[in-house]
Amino acid sequence: MAGSQAGAVRTLDWVVIGAALLAYISSFLPWYSASITVLGIDRSTGVDAWNAGFGAWFAVLLLLAAAVVVLVSAFGGRLTLPVSTPLITLCLSALAVLTIVLRWVTFPDASGGMDTRKMDRLGELGDFDLGSAFAVSSGAGVGLYLGLIAAIAASVASLLTLRSAGSNVGRTP
Repeated sequence: MAGSQAGAVRTLDWVVIGAALLAYISSFLPWYSASITVLGIDRSTGVDAWNAGFGAWFAVLLLLAAAVVVLVSAFGGRLTLPVSTPLITLCLSALAVLTIVLRWVTFPDASGGMDTRKMDRLGELGDFDLGSAFAVSSGAGVGLYLGLIAAIAASVASLLTLRSAGSNVGRTP
């Protein structure tokens, strides 16, 4: 009778579950990438959420935990919690948004803090100018963007579920 239980999951709960699934998939995509070009030779690398630091993989785990809370409560599992399920999923997903943003702003700068004017001078060797033969770039990858979108979607869905619960905020359903 699993088909009859699927109707117990509300649309906004499916958003939280889908966001967790998207975050899990995005965790295997590059969250941070860096590339370097030296004399026309390009090299680049990227790291997924599991290798991008605590803020990346912890956010994915938070969103997965929010989905587990939704699934357990929707399919009749006994959750003895002091607050409602939407409040728990809102806290988990909002914390995921915060950790992703903090991870994003703390990614290292590929230029090592060097001024771009100094980087341009690295291409000059006496009278021989290498021009733009030396370039370094780094930044957030597609996985981070997808993970952030998933965390925001889960947060919004949890907030809307919480608002629709109205006076039942402090009680478990």
